[in-house]
Amino acid sequence: MEFEEELNATTFQSYLYLVKVGKPIGPRDLMRGANLSSPSVAYRNLQKLIDLGLVVKDQYGNYVVKEKKSMKGYIWFGKTLIPSFVVFGLIFIGILIGEIVILIPHLLMASPIQESFWLLTLLTVISAGIFIVQGWRFKKKS
Repeated sequence: MEFEEELNATTFQSYLYLVKVGKPIGPRDLMRGANLSSPSVAYRNLQKLIDLGLVVKDQYGNYVVKEKKSMKGYIWFGKTLIPSFVVFGLIFIGILIGEIVILIPHLLMASPIQESFWLLTLLTVISAGIFIVQGWRFKKKS
């Protein structure tokens, strides 16, 4: 059973908030922090997260993340979950910066630049754009 399939939008939002806080909190704190409609919704989400093995209840009645689990299509950076598409887009932006660094001296000295390098740069721009847009859409959808 994949736990991602069991998470609805508010339960997922609750889980992300618990990871971000990184300390035990109660249902009311979760309600306020994750912008939930009521403490009962927060409590229901916490129970669902406990059932999925993502959260535990401490001896004081507060809830804390048991472990950060990886999720399909996302990568954890510290306490932030980022869509994989965005990471790939950032990699292509890094490659593009490298290509621009190589291009600048050629442009300043007016030396010839091979057409294949221009094509490579264009493909890098397009790839970076596609990954960033898809990552943004993926994050917005989920």
